[in-house]
Amino acid sequence: MPPNQSVGADGSGMELRNVYWNGQLVMRRAHAPMLFAEYKGGQGGDCYRDWKNTPTGTLAASGVQNQLGNIPDGGNPAITSCDRSTDATASYGACPFQLPIPAGYTCANGVAIENMGDHVRLTAQYSADWYRYASRMEFYVDGRIVPTFGFGNGTGTFNSVTHWHHNYWRFEFDIDGLGNNTVSIDNQDQATEFSDLRSIGGGIGGGPRTWSVRNGTSGNGYRFVPGATDYGAVTNESGRNFHTVDFMATKVHANEYADSPNNNLFDCTMDKNVLVNGESIANTNQALYYHVSVRDATANSWPNGCGGGGVSCLPQDSMVCKKAGPTLYPFGPWADLIFANGFDVLVPGARLDFF
Repeated sequence: MPPNQSVGADGSGMELRNVYWNGQLVMRRAHAPMLFAEYKGGQGGDCYRDWKNTPTGTLAASGVQNQLGNIPDGGNPAITSCDRSTDATASYGACPFQLPIPAGYTCANGVAIENMGDHVRLTAQYSADWYRYASRMEFYVDGRIVPTFGFGNGTGTFNSVTHWHHNYWRFEFDIDGLGNNTVSIDNQDQATEFSDLRSIGGGIGGGPRTWSVRNGTSGNGYRFVPGATDYGAVTNESGRNFHTVDFMATKVHANEYADSPNNNLFDCTMDKNVLVNGESIANTNQALYYHVSVRDATANSWPNGCGGGGVSCLPQDSMVCKKAGPTLYPFGPWADLIFANGFDVLVPGARLDFF
């Protein structure tokens, strides 16, 4: 579903429903219903709960727009603002992002669905005032699912104050359609709702965690492995306690897609206690939330006190698009690959069950 047809208050970006792998149900819904922009000091220390239902153009081949198609020979995959935003201070504006439009390509809203050979890639882009957010989901033949969120910029971006962007995916698993999933932290089953950090310190080197969901009857499951860029900004780096968790497992409730049924612009805090409130999640269907954040640093603005006491400011990169997201790896009887060497090397012809 394109952003303007997604559920939740002010939408939830690109939304997938009833996802299957080789004819077996994986999840009922995957979307991103919570999105925030948070500023350090300056501009009143503002923060915003962004909307997710305003699609904006992606440069893509006509044959992949809102349908599965092949990229023309010699052509390029779909291009978003995030794919073009590589300059620290310059904006590339709206589609076509200062690029010539090739024959057979247009700037279109909706979802680009591209056959990439060993995987299918879905791309949608949406805007919230200054920003252009790119939502991608890649589905590989071997069962891997790779969601990526790009935090891009449009024209007129407020560019003099360091700020953070926060995205929360929501994955509503129903593996094999049996309704008796179990969620684990590092292979330890959890009986009640919980929240967690990617690592002990919330950053690189703190002991990374993984989270798994599996069906208790079939043994089929998926494991969340954080991506390297997911550690680029420490959780709650601003120190304002607006975003303090990286992962949540909650019981599914009808029409509960976020921590609030509203999407008030100045509601800065993601209130985990609304979602994680002690309910049992044993042998049921869960909604799993995965949070990524990025920092857009500006000259003379970050870190605190930079420029004095021997502390240097970070180089400005506020207009460079940052991308983040985990990889979801299948395990159990439906997986016919073993992931070796820290999940980096695929070895065909083997099978691994983590449990």
